[in-house]
Amino acid sequence: MADAVPTASSKETTNYARLCRLLVDVGTQALRDKFNAIHPPANLHIVLAGNKTTLQSLTARKVLNPTQWGKLFPVIPSSVSSASFDITLLMVLLRNLCGLASPTSGWDALPAATDVSLEADIARIKYFRNTVYAHAEHASVADTTFNTYWSEIRDALVRLGGVAYRAAVDNLETECMDPDVEEHYKELLQQWKNDEDNIKDELKEIGIDIKSLTKKIDDLVTSTVTSKEETVDEGELCSNI
Repeated sequence: MADAVPTASSKETTNYARLCRLLVDVGTQALRDKFNAIHPPANLHIVLAGNKTTLQSLTARKVLNPTQWGKLFPVIPSSVSSASFDITLLMVLLRNLCGLASPTSGWDALPAATDVSLEADIARIKYFRNTVYAHAEHASVADTTFNTYWSEIRDALVRLGGVAYRAAVDNLETECMDPDVEEHYKELLQQWKNDEDNIKDELKEIGIDIKSLTKKIDDLVTSTVTSKEETVDEGELCSNI
């Protein structure tokens, strides 16, 4: 009889779920606190109205979806609240409405350890989202890897949200998690990853469409120029006859 496929220990699967929860729950709140510090809630509707052209452009490029647009521009503008913004929307707003420059390493790579800027820590959260999600197939993370990830994510969150976040992160590291809660946070991390993958796919399609349109324009210009040259040549020929 074939040997049974070994499964990860419950400790390792809990490690994965715990990292998912850290990124989704604490990560979202830290980014929200930072966004609120830059754009205070009382004036948020004014800021969004002033940046509506930028947000419309992001929507046209499908970086923002209709649901997110509805959260940014509710029927009663003054009722808008960052409390309804998910982590994907907060990332987009921080990158596009807060005057932040891209980190030296870019938004998608792990910044240098010496770079502890706001932009770098935002990029770190996204980087570790991708890194943790890479373990999704087996939904498990060994203790040594877990400790490394947890330490780096915690430090970034504390810089983003303030020292009060350290206690919250430390409590989460040992808090009991039942199987339903674990599954819930695994699904939330997957949804976050899917949302951003969809954005990337849409942007790629737009890029392909633009390249195709540019080629058609180039071909049309070339055809028009050739046609004009032929017309001129014919005219000269007629005048010489």
